[in-house]
Amino acid sequence: MKIYSTLFLGLWLLTSEVLAQSDMTARKLWQPYRVTPRTGAQHIDLSGSGWELSYADKPVTDLKQSRQGAFQTTIPNSVHWSLFKAGKLPHPYYNRNSTQYRWVEEKAWYYKKTVDVPAAARDNFVFLCFDGVDYFSKVWVNDSLVGVHEGMFGGPTVEVSRFLKPGSNNDITVEVRAGNWGNRATDYENLPRTASGEFDYSKRTGFNPRASGKIIKPWVISGGSGGEPFFSVGMWQGVRLEIVPPFHLERPYMTTRSLTASAAQLHLSAEVFAKAHSLQKQLHPWNNTQLNHPNEKGTVFKPVAEKLSVLVELRPKVMASATGSGGQSTKTKPGEAFSREYPVTAYEGRIWLEEDITLPNPKRWNPNGMGDPNLYDVSLTLKQNGSPVDRMQFDYGIRTIERVPTAGPRTADRWENWQFIVNGQKLFVKGMNFTPQDILLDLPRERYRWTLEAAKKMGVQLIRIWGGGLLETDHFYDICNELGLMVWQDFPIGNQDTPDYPQDVWEAQVVQNIFRLRNHPSLVIWNGGNEFNPYSYGNAASMGIIERNLDIFDKSRLFVRTTPDDGSMHAYPDMDPTWYNRSYQFEPWVSETGMHSIPEAGVFLETVDNKEFTGLGKMWDKAFGPSHPDFIHHFTEYGPGRVPRMLSRASHIADMADPTLESISEASQIGAGEFYQVFSEKMQGNYPVTAGLMPWVFKRHWPVIAIQLMDWFGQAAAPYYFLKRTYEPTHVAIDLPRLIWASGETIGLTTKVTHAQPQALAGHTVRITVLDDGFNPLWKASKPLAIAAGPSVSSATIGAFTIPAGYKDRFLFVVAELTDASGKLVSRSLYYPRSLTMMDDKATHDRYVAEPVAWPAIEKGPFLKTTVQKTTTTLESKLLSVKPLDDSRSQLTVQVRNAGTTPAFMTRLDVAGARRALVADDNYFWLAPGEVRTLAATVLWRGDTQQPDAPREMSAGTVLVTVSAWNAPVVSLPLDTKALLVQKTSK
Repeated sequence: MKIYSTLFLGLWLLTSEVLAQSDMTARKLWQPYRVTPRTGAQHIDLSGSGWELSYADKPVTDLKQSRQGAFQTTIPNSVHWSLFKAGKLPHPYYNRNSTQYRWVEEKAWYYKKTVDVPAAARDNFVFLCFDGVDYFSKVWVNDSLVGVHEGMFGGPTVEVSRFLKPGSNNDITVEVRAGNWGNRATDYENLPRTASGEFDYSKRTGFNPRASGKIIKPWVISGGSGGEPFFSVGMWQGVRLEIVPPFHLERPYMTTRSLTASAAQLHLSAEVFAKAHSLQKQLHPWNNTQLNHPNEKGTVFKPVAEKLSVLVELRPKVMASATGSGGQSTKTKPGEAFSREYPVTAYEGRIWLEEDITLPNPKRWNPNGMGDPNLYDVSLTLKQNGSPVDRMQFDYGIRTIERVPTAGPRTADRWENWQFIVNGQKLFVKGMNFTPQDILLDLPRERYRWTLEAAKKMGVQLIRIWGGGLLETDHFYDICNELGLMVWQDFPIGNQDTPDYPQDVWEAQVVQNIFRLRNHPSLVIWNGGNEFNPYSYGNAASMGIIERNLDIFDKSRLFVRTTPDDGSMHAYPDMDPTWYNRSYQFEPWVSETGMHSIPEAGVFLETVDNKEFTGLGKMWDKAFGPSHPDFIHHFTEYGPGRVPRMLSRASHIADMADPTLESISEASQIGAGEFYQVFSEKMQGNYPVTAGLMPWVFKRHWPVIAIQLMDWFGQAAAPYYFLKRTYEPTHVAIDLPRLIWASGETIGLTTKVTHAQPQALAGHTVRITVLDDGFNPLWKASKPLAIAAGPSVSSATIGAFTIPAGYKDRFLFVVAELTDASGKLVSRSLYYPRSLTMMDDKATHDRYVAEPVAWPAIEKGPFLKTTVQKTTTTLESKLLSVKPLDDSRSQLTVQVRNAGTTPAFMTRLDVAGARRALVADDNYFWLAPGEVRTLAATVLWRGDTQQPDAPREMSAGTVLVTVSAWNAPVVSLPLDTKALLVQKTSK
């Protein structure tokens, strides 16, 4: 046996050496120059269907070698999703099906497609451009190996005209291997557990996502925390052929120099090539040398005989309906378009066109809540002797963004200016963190649109693309441009040192993406990465590459080396959230903060073995994990820093001794929602010292228990709505000093109204009402309030309420309302402080008041939901309209009335009887007696997620629109799904 093992090892080493030599001698295709997509006949999109996918146990040295398991697939996609959609394996996110995909990382995968290349490609440059291959790749055109590539964020790109047969069919074959090729990590399920019950990751061998060595790949998609079961691989972005003439343009770059209502001063920079192309150029050598040292004859510049010019056209795009499929269309009114032709003095090789443009009466691109995000269609046409030869197009938004110091004291050496000024207007930035849409990189445009439209509806103005995730796709940026969502883009370094990063590969990835993204108006900040030290020996070189290339290629944007740093902070405290504006009173920018919760029960009823929904109150017992393998499989960061604090929040809402799945899901969401509401109000109320907030995290990348406002299916959870209410343009809050009190204490009731609009508001009134836990009024007061022009915080002390001496282990309901001069409700906020006997103990009381302490769990009550259910009311509801938006989405308009004499508590609109995701105007809200609200909700009909490409079908008459409250019976309205589907089909 030993002889055979030694022989096998020797053969494996020999094979590896031969393959390594082959890779070493093949042309290396990583380089910094991105080839810009063309339009019309110049551009051939190779994405979509028609690709064959097969695999081999080891890389082939000849395409004639046999491969296994060939089947048809589409790209972009990962291998995992290709296998699922072809029906080869079950859904990777259900149960522990991910274990059936582990072998995928150990194979060499081969994508093949036959492409008809037009005869017109002859005598032109033809670039084969891959926008993202994960991770190691080789490319063949017909039978010729054209090169090898590393890195997943752009490339390979190669000029292939000499390998093609124009006017005929051509085969393109791509080998793809995972970034952990030959170094797969220990299956995490096989790791021992620590004394506290967690997996002991220190015992994991093989690829380490937090110390990835020479592999430049974000940890969340390479087996890191929260994604341990997965390691992505495949052609996750599109592929294209660009047919480019000998005289052509490249990499246009437009910037706004200044902006007034009457004129925008723009600058256009573009590369002009004459009988040469990008891939013949070198950004700089990779050895020590002088960079520009011509001899006494100087550098020869040979003028071209051809007459060249560039036609520049800007046309405003018209906004589409906010409830439609999205996007803007180019419809130009007389006098709105700009068109000018610029002569070019060209020499063989490359020169730059640099032109200043004055655009009269510009339409501005504005962030969400500050005006329309107007876009221009920019078209550049290169003419040779008067005839168009090359054309490219991109969207552009005219806007200015600057930062000035915040109002608080400087407290550190490294200190950025965090007060944003957009188009001349200051703002408190209402942001959100963003992880990848899908951990296995299934990223269709429709998935992005659902998520980003939900963010816009929530009032989000800035989305941070987290450094443990992706350099995001064009779909993401295009939609953010349309919706007015500003973007903070981390580079993909997260929580690690990078001393072994191959600097040439890293620079290629960095520069390709600077070129790709720099014209997007939504992009406002570049950031080096997440929670890593950019000043360490291991990271200084990686940061240097980013900083120097931004200095060369994109001086127009703000750059932050990492977060948290420079006055930005990350904090995940387990405390009464009323401490935020005291604990973090001088923090100018909150980059991350949040609280765990469990998504709605339906997520787990669909994806987890239902036999495991027992003993959920013992979720942190040592025996729970081994006896609930499916459940723990779907749990991000299952550990002592996460589980107990989530359960302690939930224990104030419902009894957590032995909860149902539905109960623990709802209670954890409401507990987290309260936390989000209060910390958001506290930090917004700290303006102008604090100037921005980016809570963690908007949406999860697969179905898991984690910090999230929206689950992977797209369902907005309770924290979404709690935070959404605080992100409204004008918001009333009560500046409570704490949430837990003793009977007999006096609560000071001061309001803070945060106002975002530049116009001051007069004639408004703030009213505060205190009710007992049976909804009986105990105290009421009001005061007129002048609201200063925004961004502003206007405060008023309304009065004080003393908790009755015998009021113990009970909730209070405190309602703040802001009304305008006509009495119309502008904003409402609800709080439910507790009067607990634990505060009768002086030591406990004094410590709780003096400093932040861990949030206490409650074992015997009071429980918010059972308290509320004792006093009932009645709801009435009408379905006013149902409107199909596209083949998967509908918009419902529903009227809700509280027909009783008691407030309806946690009033909620939903859809039952179908797989769906829903985002409503509001949910989990207080509805006063006699109050009527009209709510719009967008519904995503999901179909059967476990069936590959299953049609979205519903049985007519089984789907219900439901309206409920904790203290009111459910009202159900039947939805005519048959008629709805007919309407969709007719569209």
